[in-house]
Amino acid sequence: MSKVQKKILFLVLLLANCVALVAFYFSSQSIELYFILFSSTSFVYLMMCFLIPYIKIGNRELLLIAFLSLVIKLLFVSTNPVGSDDYYRYLWDGKVQTNGTNPFQFAPNDSELTHLSSDILPAKVSYPNIKTIYFPVAQTVFSLSYWLSEESVVGLKIYLMAADLLILICLFFLFKQFKIDNKFALIYLTLPLIYFQFYIDAHIDLFGAALMLASLTLYFYNKKLLSYIILGLSISVKPTGLILIPFYFQNEVMLKKKLFAGAVPLIVFTITFLPYVFTATPLDTLILYSSKWTFNGMIYNAVNLFFNGTTSIRIACGILFLLAIFVIYILKIRLEAKIYLALFLLLIFSPIVHPWYLIWFAVLLPISRRVSGIYFVAAASLTFATVAQFQQTGIWNENPIVLIIEYLPLTAIFVYELWKNKFELQL
Repeated sequence: MSKVQKKILFLVLLLANCVALVAFYFSSQSIELYFILFSSTSFVYLMMCFLIPYIKIGNRELLLIAFLSLVIKLLFVSTNPVGSDDYYRYLWDGKVQTNGTNPFQFAPNDSELTHLSSDILPAKVSYPNIKTIYFPVAQTVFSLSYWLSEESVVGLKIYLMAADLLILICLFFLFKQFKIDNKFALIYLTLPLIYFQFYIDAHIDLFGAALMLASLTLYFYNKKLLSYIILGLSISVKPTGLILIPFYFQNEVMLKKKLFAGAVPLIVFTITFLPYVFTATPLDTLILYSSKWTFNGMIYNAVNLFFNGTTSIRIACGILFLLAIFVIYILKIRLEAKIYLALFLLLIFSPIVHPWYLIWFAVLLPISRRVSGIYFVAAASLTFATVAQFQQTGIWNENPIVLIIEYLPLTAIFVYELWKNKFELQL
């Protein structure tokens, strides 16, 4: 197949995915159709990614694709999420804080908050007897969203769109830094996970991942103090960004700069909690969530086939992950490769792997272009078979066939990447 034919095929596949997204907007937006289109567009995306290295896409064409992407994203700004009800918790937390109450202090069904109740909130909040899990910067976004559009999801999606734009800006600066062709932005721009998990379902992780990528970009442009501050803010959305700290520490030469790299993000993170800690303990629900919930974990489910006891398996996964981090730490590879690999393995060893969690390493895929990561963000769409079944029947049951399709090829590709010259396999 010639380069021209490959480009035509790429554009046809891109158009097919765009049509699917627009068709979903004009449909009844059922969970069944959501699952079908999320999984099918994800595997079309996988084919597209294998074509990208072999086609020529100019900056004007890239801008046109970005504009088309923006138009489709704008369609979903005012639509309610389909695959998740997390945003009701976001809106409730924003409403509570906007009305002067610490969102960590009371569960949604607490009698102290009855005066804030409406037909929507907190009636549609999942687990209304459990206090919020979301960190202070996320709470600030929720409050600003409520201030902007009250009990509508529009405000939140506007902030997520700003985060999406920040990611694209950071990617283009990183492309310039690493001398990477701008066309590889298509790995992010065309990713169905972005549309389904953030523009439809409105998960907050996109905001945290954008701040993390901004930190990394500023670090490479030697704006390190600002980089560390922004990393602290990212950690205060979700603690995933903590993974960057040991690698920032390692990358500095002088002890003073090493300590600075470790201390500043943690200080910023701590400061964001200060307005809350005097009236509530904000980590209660995080501890509960981390110790009780499981979903779609690769290593966790593999070990669970042979051993019983969720606590011991979680501890084993944690130890294995720390060992993996140590190996990455001593590897002679570039900083961005270490960070990508650490974020990727965090998801591999985690007991809970919702598809939207993958955004934390997916923002680096245009830089790393790892086949295993690209397969992971496509195959994770299949896990919505469980969500679709739950919404239809009330039964939450992971399908082992989905886990096999998701993780068996992923393991084979990842092992090959490790074997092939120190993690050098990429698109």
